[in-house]
Amino acid sequence: MLRRLFQTARQLHRQPNFTGLLASTFALGTAFAFAAPFMSKWGTEEVGLTPTQFSLFMTMTSVSAMLVSTALGRLSDTTFSRRNMLIVGSVGGLLGFTGYALVRDPLWLVLIGCSLHALASICFAQLFSHVREVYDRREEASQEGSGFIMSVVRVCFSFSWTVGPALGSAMLLAFGFRGLYLAAAALYGAFLVGVLFFVPHRRRERAPQGQPRQAFAKTLLRPDLLLCFLTFAAVFAANAINMMNLPLAITRSLGGTERDFGIVFGIGPLVEIPLMLWFGHLAAKGFQLPLIKLGVGITLLYFLGLAAASAPWHVYLLQCLNGASFAILTNVAILFFQDLLPRQLGLATSIFSNSQAAGSLVGMFSFGFIVEAVGHQNAFLVCAALTGVALALILCYRTVAERTESAPVCC
Repeated sequence: MLRRLFQTARQLHRQPNFTGLLASTFALGTAFAFAAPFMSKWGTEEVGLTPTQFSLFMTMTSVSAMLVSTALGRLSDTTFSRRNMLIVGSVGGLLGFTGYALVRDPLWLVLIGCSLHALASICFAQLFSHVREVYDRREEASQEGSGFIMSVVRVCFSFSWTVGPALGSAMLLAFGFRGLYLAAAALYGAFLVGVLFFVPHRRRERAPQGQPRQAFAKTLLRPDLLLCFLTFAAVFAANAINMMNLPLAITRSLGGTERDFGIVFGIGPLVEIPLMLWFGHLAAKGFQLPLIKLGVGITLLYFLGLAAASAPWHVYLLQCLNGASFAILTNVAILFFQDLLPRQLGLATSIFSNSQAAGSLVGMFSFGFIVEAVGHQNAFLVCAALTGVALALILCYRTVAERTESAPVCC
């Protein structure tokens, strides 16, 4: 087993630009991890927004990011190279976080968030579109499917989240929000350098003249694609509710301490990272849809288990299910969406990332109302209900795909 892993590592290292691309991915993931956990604290305590104003701010910036990433994802498939898109996105992130570090006027922050940070949102989708596009062409030479290579890059992105929040917390304590967000801007600068050196320019083929503008809207409303978007939005909404509810449930309902949820959030990545590689290998062999169904089913069992938990150690065990779920739904799902639109990888990956953004937004807004209405423990049943809806939707995929012209039914 170790020999096999060593041989695989050597093969990947020999891929042109792959090692540099991994380092760039780690910089991008760390920039995400630096900023995300502290946004609410920054908005309410540093900028002085009320919770309602901060929610409105996050809604405006999130919706702008979804619109921009979808539109630019389409252009990346038809007009501009992914390298140019990644340059635009990384510059947006560099300038956007510099603005968050230095500006405190709410109106200017809204403008920065809806423009520069909206541009930065394209980096994730364009990065994974580039990996799929480039390494699909080298699959035979690498002796590894592009699905496995995508999983390696995704693992690198996930690993940055195991160290990023801790580094961000230390940066915040030492230098305040100005230092924290300047560091995030510097990481986007490092990602920009990586794009310039390790992402080659590839001329984009022009879209056929017979493809009218309304085809874009028709694609977005394609029944099978819309079903998949709603499936993942429901799952990510449940995960967002759980992310906010779990620490409170551990301390208020299960009699645990801060040490307990520190352990809880550490178990998931330990399970998730190795499983990403295995599931990526299976996905490369054409098992995306069965794996997606398995991932949603595991998520449902996880939330039902949390609802029945009565002690913190029960949650420890259940986090293994959560790690397996994330290994599928944040990794194999990228390949799954890309196979839905094989000639529009940028748009497909943007739709996946937008399903996560939309679900998270719904989850963050509904969390307070849910907990006030049913309590912390029963909130997990709400998460289970959302996941049950997602499972029902994805189980209908083949039926819907068979009725949708040009939709894949055996992915």
